Amino acid sequence: MTNMPVYMHFLYSFFATIGFSVFLDAPKSTLIPCGFTGGLGWSVYYYLYTFTYNDPFSNFIAAFLVSLVSEILARKLKQPAIVFVIPGIIPLVPGLGMYKTMLYLVQSNFALAISKGSSVLFVGGAITLGVLVVTSLVKTVNISELKRAAK
Repeated sequence: MTNMPVYMHFLYSFFATIGFSVFLDAPKSTLIPCGFTGGLGWSVYYYLYTFTYNDPFSNFIAAFLVSLVSEILARKLKQPAIVFVIPGIIPLVPGLGMYKTMLYLVQSNFALAISKGSSVLFVGGAITLGVLVVTSLVKTVNISELKRAAK
């Protein structure tokens, strides 16, 4: 990790997320909110990681927050939540870890490949769980509200 201030991390991830949003064909009216979700997620990850040095935990909390903000933005801007979630979690994806895992495999350094690969799997699982928990909670609340409204 670099020693940049957190606001610089936010800015860089904000613009990177907007770039991915454009690449993923997000509606133009959602580009700034998408950038906000990505910047917020990465900033939270960076802040937590500098204090805990626990990669899966930091990614879980950041993905949880990205998903929660995405659900709120989806309601406010009348868009599907996936429009905000996918670009928002892009900065959290452990691309360097995946690259190093493959590099170690190609170099026949299997001990390092297993070590780095398992770390990448834990981070990927944490990101997935963070999004899944919020999505499940929102769906449960929506179903219970529909049942109450039907009575």
